[in-house]
Amino acid sequence: MKKIAKVSSSLPLTSMMENSQDVWGIKDCDSRFIYTNRAFLDFLNVPQGFDVIGRRDDELPTCIAEFALIIQKLERKVIKSGQKITLIKTHFFGREQKLQPYLYETFPLHNKRKKCIDTVFYGRKLAIISLPHYVGKLTATLLFEPPSNLFTQSELRIIFYLLRTMSAKEIGKKLARSHRTIENIIRILYQKARVHSLRDFKHFCHQTGFDRTVPQAFIRPGYSLLSRRFSYEQQTEQSEKKRVKK
Repeated sequence: MKKIAKVSSSLPLTSMMENSQDVWGIKDCDSRFIYTNRAFLDFLNVPQGFDVIGRRDDELPTCIAEFALIIQKLERKVIKSGQKITLIKTHFFGREQKLQPYLYETFPLHNKRKKCIDTVFYGRKLAIISLPHYVGKLTATLLFEPPSNLFTQSELRIIFYLLRTMSAKEIGKKLARSHRTIENIIRILYQKARVHSLRDFKHFCHQTGFDRTVPQAFIRPGYSLLSRRFSYEQQTEQSEKKRVKK
């Protein structure tokens, strides 16, 4: 408790953390929590009344316990390198326990002698993410939440494949369903979109954002390290500059 008071008094940002809707927290160099805001408790669905202070991730009754060793290893890397690390965490987060991605950053907190004394972490929910290798030539920006409830999750899976020019037979093999069943569902999709052809349906999806929607069935719990990688947009911009110079 003394260290919590010390950290709180030495960091004016803690008042901002406390009132933030995003996830904030501080750990010591032994990966023990010394401060978290309310959003963090909701983020991990921590049971009411459970005190996380002084505990490590593997000691919490939450979904991240299984990733504790990975988290601790990355925190040690932050402490040693003095550089922040950025992750995308995908799991069943929030009080509603919904599968969703979070951008999660951990960075060092230094004293006046520039020695790392703690680590600070920050997380916010991702609505979109750049994954060009996942969507091919259609788009580089993905949505994890559909733009509306027009289509079911099952239909979104078919839409995902359909927009990638897969035939009903190919989609049927992917989903272990007959091609006739897929053809019937595609007709239903057209009816919902009020179109009569694949070309018009693709245009509808492009206009509404369904061409950028990733079905929940394709999202898997896990961690993706983003540190020291250029985003797709940065790579594209640099490639274009090189092309112009030539």
